[in-house]
Amino acid sequence: MITLYLRCRLATSRSALEEFFERARVTYEAPGGISARLQWSLDDDASFVEVFDYVDRATYEADQVRVENDPAMRALISEWHGHLAVPPVVEAYETVPGHPRR
Repeated sequence: MITLYLRCRLATSRSALEEFFERARVTYEAPGGISARLQWSLDDDASFVEVFDYVDRATYEADQVRVENDPAMRALISEWHGHLAVPPVVEAYETVPGHPRR
């Protein structure tokens, strides 16, 4: 499993971002093998993380191509940037084989 973390600072309102995320999640998860969630910081009201879990590296890599080339994804990313105070910090991690998520 690959997990992608997009660590962000909010420029708009929580409700606006939550509405956007719920609408965008359909497209984010459309290829299958991807689950997306939004998490708010407990320490900073303007900080949040978007977390994407990919079933495997092939799914992750295919989605990176989609992010770069698919017009619907490009439009969503452009809209998403309007919610950000600064560019996101992007981190991707791979689950250690034999250590399933609990």
